[in-house]
This record gives sequence, structure tokens and C-alpha cells, in this order.
Amino acid sequence: PKAAPTDVRIRVLNSTAIALTWTRVPLDTIQGQLKEYRAYFWRDSSLLKNLWVSRKRQFVSFPGDRNRGTVSRLFPYSNYKLEMVVTNGRGDGPRSEMKEFPTPEGVPSSPRYLRIRQPNLETINLEWDHPEHPNGILTGYTLRYQPFNGSRTGRTVVENLSPNQTRFTLQRSDPISRYRFVLRARTQVGEGEALVEESPALLDE
Repeated sequence: PKAAPTDVRIRVLNSTAIALTWTRVPLDTIQGQLKEYRAYFWRDSSLLKNLWVSRKRQFVSFPGDRNRGTVSRLFPYSNYKLEMVVTNGRGDGPRSEMKEFPTPEGVPSSPRYLRIRQPNLETINLEWDHPEHPNGILTGYTLRYQPFNGSRTGRTVVENLSPNQTRFTLQRSDPISRYRFVLRARTQVGEGEALVEESPALLDE
């Protein structure tokens, strides 16, 4: 093809998807059969400082003679660059003008790990690491925990913790019950994926 799509416009749908529109190329510039329009895009940087990103180029295909489509599976809270081409059976035509766009904050992935230590019968120590993908500015952690003993469960306690905190100590209510812990990181958008762990049994039941 001899011509590039023009008037490429981007509308951000949410933290991981955009809607694209463009002006189609004149059919006499395709020099063969129009196969598809194609959007090449890459994550140029994170909006969080010091977070390394892979700038690997990806593309989404829009088969046929059309002028709109969506690009999804983007990373939240990032700067992206995008170019469009039209393709025929022999390959890509020239690239459109490059467009840049940011994605808004999303919810975080789960904390990387949650370790449980029981130094004695009275205490449980928790330690965790931040999410691999914060997807925004962390505003804190939500820790929910509940004692259980066989099929009996106690009440759920909710702790709202600061974004810098990665440790928590719990005083046990009794030496027999085990505990189920559910830990999530938060951004201003909401709570992210949960990491669930249970304290090991201290005694042979």
C-alpha cells in the first residue's frame, strides 16, 4: 500500500482499553487486495517512577475495510505510543502519524507473597511484598482474617494498613484455631486481586 490511515483518534475506555477511529485510505492506493488495518502499539513508560517496562511492540488486527476498533489488555497507569498501517497480501503500508496516550489508574495485582510465622502459641507474624503490578499509586492494604477450627469459624476482622506497611502481628485468641488471611493492595480505584493464605496447624489435631 502507498498511503497510511489518517486522522487516527483515540478514546480511553478504561484503565486497560481504548477505542480507535481512523480515516480509511483510498482503495486505489492499496495496490492489491486490502487485508486489514493494523494498530502497532507499545508501552513507553509507567506513570510510576522507577518502574521498568518492556517496550515490546504489539499489534492488533482489524480485518477488512473498516474505520474503527478497540485495543485492550493494556497496562493501567502507563504511557503508550501507537501507529496505524493498512496491509495487503504483500505486507504493511506506510505508518500513520504516531499517537501518544496515557491509561488511567487501575486496581493492583495481588501482593507478591504472604509469609506466616508462628513464633509461639500467642502470636502470628505476617510479612508480605508489594504487588508486581501496582497499576497506580498504592493507597494501602486491606487485610481480612478469620479464625477457624474444623467447620467452626469466628468473626472476620478487617485491618486497613498503610501503603508502606509490609508486616503485621496478630495476637491469637486461642492456641488451637487456625487463621485464614486475605490480603489485597488498594489504589484510589479500589482493591486489587486477593492473596489468600492459611496459618498452618500448630498441634496435631
